Amino acid sequence: MKRGSVIVVVTLLALAMAGSIVPASVLAARAAPKVVLIVGPVGSATDGYRRLAEEAAVAAARYTPNVVRIYSPDATWSAVRQALQGASVVLYLGHGNGWPSRYRDSLYPATQDGFGLNPTAGAGDAHQYFGEDAIGREVKLARHAVVILSHLCYASGNSEPGLEEGPLEVGQQRVDNYAAGFIRAGADAVIADSYLRPAYYVSSILAGKGTIDRIWRTAPSFNGNLLQFASVRSKGYVAQMDTDTPTQGFHRSIVLRAGLAAANVLASATRITNGFQSPLEPTIAGLGLSFDQADLATPPTAGSTTKLTFRVTATDPSSLPSGLMVGVRWDPIQTDDPIAAAAGPALTNPSSAAAAAKPGSVPPLETAGLAAPAPTATPEPIDDGGPVDLVSPEVPGEIVAPVAAKRTANGLSVPVKIPTAAGLYRLVATIHEADGAAYDAASQALVPALIVRVTGRLTARYDAPAAVTATAGKQVQLRVKVTNLGAAAWGSPAMLPTLDGAELVPARRATLVARWVNIAAGSAAGPIATESTSLLPPGLAPRESATAQLDLTAPAVPGEYLVLIDVVVPGTGSLAVAGVPPALVRVTVSGASSSTAP
Repeated sequence: MKRGSVIVVVTLLALAMAGSIVPASVLAARAAPKVVLIVGPVGSATDGYRRLAEEAAVAAARYTPNVVRIYSPDATWSAVRQALQGASVVLYLGHGNGWPSRYRDSLYPATQDGFGLNPTAGAGDAHQYFGEDAIGREVKLARHAVVILSHLCYASGNSEPGLEEGPLEVGQQRVDNYAAGFIRAGADAVIADSYLRPAYYVSSILAGKGTIDRIWRTAPSFNGNLLQFASVRSKGYVAQMDTDTPTQGFHRSIVLRAGLAAANVLASATRITNGFQSPLEPTIAGLGLSFDQADLATPPTAGSTTKLTFRVTATDPSSLPSGLMVGVRWDPIQTDDPIAAAAGPALTNPSSAAAAAKPGSVPPLETAGLAAPAPTATPEPIDDGGPVDLVSPEVPGEIVAPVAAKRTANGLSVPVKIPTAAGLYRLVATIHEADGAAYDAASQALVPALIVRVTGRLTARYDAPAAVTATAGKQVQLRVKVTNLGAAAWGSPAMLPTLDGAELVPARRATLVARWVNIAAGSAAGPIATESTSLLPPGLAPRESATAQLDLTAPAVPGEYLVLIDVVVPGTGSLAVAGVPPALVRVTVSGASSSTAP
């Protein structure tokens, strides 16, 4: 199987009846449970998630010919939405985005409690969230369908690795919220299990024996710490959690209609028609549109907000669709934050054997409840490829969250949040329809990417000559322009007296400082001339510039020197000490010229 591709597995079922074979047309008309397996992009965990989904696909193929795989990097919303129609069993592995969480103050159904998918086919680790609103509005599952959410954050009441889990009430809200959209789409049960290999649930349901509740309670990951409560979001449904301990560990949950049996799921299966057909992705390529001159409205200071603008030209102005949305992501090239640079996208399971004794571990395949394959239908062994990553935490830089674009006189404009870590980034913009679905890859190729240097909250830019010459012991002048690229003013202007004649508050000014540095190897030049300073305007505001003249005296010994130029800010101190690179001017100092009287 080609990794990442969308594949439909159709197993030909031949039944001998009185020496004859059932015609293919009759076979195709039979009802067969449709099983849809979805793997979203999760960085380094994606390969492991594909392996888990493939185990479930092999298990499903023993019971039904109607198995659809949609794996990253081709797991787009258009492909997933079409595949889900009429599905009896749905398995999703990927990023989870639920609520309550630290990312929102209130429930946001547009992106929460759903899927994290590729914005466009081949989009790699970037992911876009399609929440409960889109699922409930645009998906129609088979009657009595079951949805399995595997290895997700938030779906079972959990949080993210490294973040505090929160109290039980928060976990209950997450469970209830995450199931709501799928129930609106027609599901009768939503199972969330953070660690168990999902093939157990797929094979157990398709075997058609017992209730869904019993299948969940007899899973290898069962802890025996049951909590039950009525669903608030989905009337008539019951929610259950099986905590790791009596009070902590929210990694297993189910929300279902009481009494739902596996046989009900099979009996309501849809009929196979022509299998799964890959949908056509929306496009604006070929309409004569051009997106160029991309730029940021203000200098990109870490943690600030600015606007990303595009000039848009069109052969036919009416061809530009209304309601366009634009998403941005910041791909780090070199970050100035060593902690952020070293942080990986996921926490990795140490090993199946070592983790087997721990709550929530991934059990070996042979303990995951899979029936032995029939001798005549033994599937090829699946390459284990090493341990499978556990629930993957969110990586904000990989999220594509489109917002409505504002039409300007020349093009489009959208607000963007600058990353909090200074460094070099590739700013990638994606264009989307009004409902958030991304246009195809050919359309995305119309939008240019930007290489952006994100500066810190305390940053300066120096415009000074790269090199000058000077005569030993003589005066040399340097004209330097300095720009405040930080988030706060340097110093403050003077405050005028009040009507009562209060004392004047003097201005506070930053100082431009130049120091000599001898770069000659093994030099013994003796004392170097003292530094030179020049006052800058009081309260130099962010994005404002000032030009100053530095009057320096060249060292008495000829040679090669550097002049290091820094800014000292009142109340803050040296920018160079704070990590802002100073300006460097190379100075070649020659000997004093001699003259002979006539």
